[in-house]
Amino acid sequence: HFYKRYLPHFIMKFRGRMIEVLSIRKFYSVIVTMAKIAKTCVMRLTADKVYFILTDQNASGCPAVWCELEQESYFNEYNIEGVSQEQNEIFLEFIPDKVAKTLTVLKNGLIKSLKMKLTKKNNVPCLTFEVENERVAVHDVPVAVLPRKVWGEYKEPPMPPFDVSICLPELKKLRHLMERFKTLGQAVTITAGKQGKLSLKVESDEGVFSTHYPDLRVPVYRDDTLPWRRPDSQAVTDPDFSASVRVDLKRLGLFLAGEQLQPKRAIANIVENEVLHMFFVHDDLLVQYFLPATSKM
Repeated sequence: HFYKRYLPHFIMKFRGRMIEVLSIRKFYSVIVTMAKIAKTCVMRLTADKVYFILTDQNASGCPAVWCELEQESYFNEYNIEGVSQEQNEIFLEFIPDKVAKTLTVLKNGLIKSLKMKLTKKNNVPCLTFEVENERVAVHDVPVAVLPRKVWGEYKEPPMPPFDVSICLPELKKLRHLMERFKTLGQAVTITAGKQGKLSLKVESDEGVFSTHYPDLRVPVYRDDTLPWRRPDSQAVTDPDFSASVRVDLKRLGLFLAGEQLQPKRAIANIVENEVLHMFFVHDDLLVQYFLPATSKM
């Protein structure tokens, strides 16, 4: 059974409380976004950050989604006692859809506070949510507490040595475009140029359909942090260089569903024919998506 996978010695403690309505709603939006993408999610709690991590079982085993938020920007109270003083962390695996459905009340209505606490009910670890509005409702969501030996599977993925980096156009429009493309094929080829050109192309029996953005912003990285693939790569020497990757349309559509979080900046990095790495930047939240190349048409 999912929740009986790991039952380590239960000495960890966590409790947090939010009272700002905007913070509560944004926190709920993160959980809804995770629920759209995967059946299970790992929440990593540390002294200063909360992480939501989704691993892609089909790919290399590295996280497919990495989301981190500053706890101080969300929680008014936040106390954690992790595995040890040196490793003051807790890793909890849960079903995000279950949490999203349990907490739908957070979407609307005036919430006075949301409390979260790690508890134990009938020998099963739970995240207990206490929602206060006109009355107080308590919800226990079973979780699996992950032991230290598996923590390594949930490390922050390294920034891929990309060939081209580009700022994405308005995500809402991009998402609607992907919905249209899904009726035509299973995969989309994304091509980005160092001069700010972006094209999205889908091929089907009915023909080739593409959309072009001629003049997007190109992120500026400090030279010493440039993760270009090779010093002699064409990406470095040719100012008109462009890189392409073909990715699964359905998965890309799921990732773009996260636009409901309305990031300040959305950036795509392409590793030629290998991976699409997108990161959405907010004031108090960073979400990264890793999408491997597909052979689907």
